[in-house]
Amino acid sequence: MVFALRQSPDWPRLAADHTMGLDIAPHRYMPEQEIPFFPRWLPGCIDRWNTLFGVNFFACRAELQRIARATLNAVAGACVAPRADILHHLPPGDFRLFFVDDDDWFAPDSVTRLSCAGDEDISVFPLVRLDSPVVTFVPGRIRSSQVIGLPQTFTFRYQTNNYGLHRRLTTPAMLNMLADHADASATADRIGLTDVYHDTLLSVTNKTPVSASVLMRITDDPDAFKQHVEAFVDALRNLHLPPDASWMAPPIRQTTDLFQIALG
Repeated sequence: MVFALRQSPDWPRLAADHTMGLDIAPHRYMPEQEIPFFPRWLPGCIDRWNTLFGVNFFACRAELQRIARATLNAVAGACVAPRADILHHLPPGDFRLFFVDDDDWFAPDSVTRLSCAGDEDISVFPLVRLDSPVVTFVPGRIRSSQVIGLPQTFTFRYQTNNYGLHRRLTTPAMLNMLADHADASATADRIGLTDVYHDTLLSVTNKTPVSASVLMRITDDPDAFKQHVEAFVDALRNLHLPPDASWMAPPIRQTTDLFQIALG
């Protein structure tokens, strides 16, 4: 099993610089290329967060990255490496490659759970999204037993981290086309890749209030945004986890503790 880390800002360095009172230039955390729906007014949203909450934005992102990376490091037998350097870290033998962001979690026994995969081009799995409310993305026409929170139909053929590539697809050209889940979905349609959905829960995406797509709402109504943060904490604290998802409990607790401190 291989985890290819998509590019993300150096949150620990940004947090340290912010603590020292240094100005943080937006180019240090804004994406270099235009991303659909990414808020270009994010710097103003960050300033508003830092005014309203007791843990600054950069420290929040650094801690969330630490929590997520700890789950990847706990996956026995997995290789974790930056996407830009992944070709130099591919192991011999069979494996599945997953692209991950800095807020994605995986089960510590993912390699064992992945044994269900066959020879298909791409293995697809349900995906838990921690949000308010918590949902699990599953295919629309397939009954899934692996639902935590509310079921949510896939919005793309593949979601952010729930698709594992067969090793034969790990060529430079294919990796470039498949690294983003939206591009990967379009590519698979265009060139006719084969999928198999496995009713096995491997991963989580943590859609916290400091995710860019959520944080952009902070400028609309700060009081309502604070209520969303409170609802996010409550949703995670009241989440029922089945026994095979008990591995999520520690990172969930760390996440709720972080935002509870932010709320004060």
